[in-house]
Amino acid sequence: MKGLGSLARAGLAVLAIVLLRLLMTSPSFSGEPAEGITTIAFAEALLIDWSIALVALGALMAMAMIGASYLVRDERLENLIYDLGGEEE
Repeated sequence: MKGLGSLARAGLAVLAIVLLRLLMTSPSFSGEPAEGITTIAFAEALLIDWSIALVALGALMAMAMIGASYLVRDERLENLIYDLGGEEE
């Protein structure tokens, strides 16, 4: 079991080294200005071109948060009585 853990750690280390090499040889880190999308162009695309999708995603996220808060609530009788400050009869 320890051998498998050591093998997994070594594999992760090799993966990290390979990813770092790929990132460092990327043209993004060459110091030259990028010719791709800029921050302002991304913001305009998100808020103008994709505004309906952004609103729909926000509504879905709000429904998910409301549903999660409903599922977390604990409505057992002893907890409701304790919250009201009374004694159980």
